[in-house]
Amino acid sequence: MRAKVSLTRQLGRGTFVRRHDAPSGDGSWSDSSPAEINEIRLLLEPAIAEWVVARATRSDVDRIRECYTNSLKAKSVEKFEHWDAEFHSSIIKASKNSMLVKIYESINDARHQIEWYQMKRRSLNALRRSNYDKDHRRIVEALESCNAVALREALADHLQAVGHNMLNP
Repeated sequence: MRAKVSLTRQLGRGTFVRRHDAPSGDGSWSDSSPAEINEIRLLLEPAIAEWVVARATRSDVDRIRECYTNSLKAKSVEKFEHWDAEFHSSIIKASKNSMLVKIYESINDARHQIEWYQMKRRSLNALRRSNYDKDHRRIVEALESCNAVALREALADHLQAVGHNMLNP
């Protein structure tokens, strides 16, 4: 049996190879394709917009804005990916639903697959990065204005664009 591996990036520490020896069907999502990962994100993130608007604290909104600001400053794909993952995780955490947070942690683990990273690297160019920055700004503005409808639309638009761009580099 061949061991599956994925890359795990830790800001300030480096990139590490993670080995997956468990057989298929163990609850691990390591077999999920980048398209499947994005599909589940598209299903989940916009759907919780109302919870996020209703439950987010000032601290949650500040953290989301901090992640957005740091993603704007990111010079490498690795740093952008880190802050992008933190941005979306912070939105999920603002829902105050612990089960959803755990599910999303699994989704983020799946995003650390080498396939995801390679597709993201191939698909991310200056124009798309600029568009993602604008999308993230729209998301932050919708949250700060407590507009759940705008937040839902901004998240859906962003994740549809990410999925399209990754599958059509």
